[in-house]
Amino acid sequence: MPQVQRISLKAQVYEIIRQKILNQEYALGEKLNIDIIAEELKISNSPIREALMMLSQDGLIELVPNNGAKVVSFSEQSYHEIASSLYVILYGAYDLCMRLGTIEEVAQKMANYLQQQQACFDAGNIPESVKFALQFDKCIVHGTNNSYLLALYERIEDVFYLMALYNHQRGAEDRHNNILEHKMILESIQNRDAEQLHHWLGVHYDKHL
Repeated sequence: MPQVQRISLKAQVYEIIRQKILNQEYALGEKLNIDIIAEELKISNSPIREALMMLSQDGLIELVPNNGAKVVSFSEQSYHEIASSLYVILYGAYDLCMRLGTIEEVAQKMANYLQQQQACFDAGNIPESVKFALQFDKCIVHGTNNSYLLALYERIEDVFYLMALYNHQRGAEDRHNNILEHKMILESIQNRDAEQLHHWLGVHYDKHL
């Protein structure tokens, strides 16, 4: 009978560094020193290099030849490409939800996350507000009941979180606009208005640095 394996050291290091990036303990574009991380964690360099390789595949780390690893930073092009990718995924997911007849359940869940996003916004809790904002978007993908599409979305979810967090931290107007756009997206879905949804998803994901 197969034995349950303990989580590998590289997986533990991966999660530690991942959380530090998402919690902004490592800033966007910050260079990561393997020797310092090894000293902090009291481990050898090898599992750290392996973890950084995994993080680079997730898009959270950039491995620069002859210059080591650094936390991802966004150029105007990369920012736009990620936002455009999310737009394509969500608009396609909406169409699939309509075909499957799951859109009403999706809209109910989105309304709940929007309410929680608004509450965090009112309380001034930006990170939590962003997390609920992402759950709002993700509801449409969940509604497809398509594991491959969900995996594709989750492949860039952490990078999307960093983008959204950066956006929200630029000022109250950006946070206010995000909630307004979510309200219009939800209204479009509740009204089964694909043309309006197309418009508001376009507005929502037409973001720039």
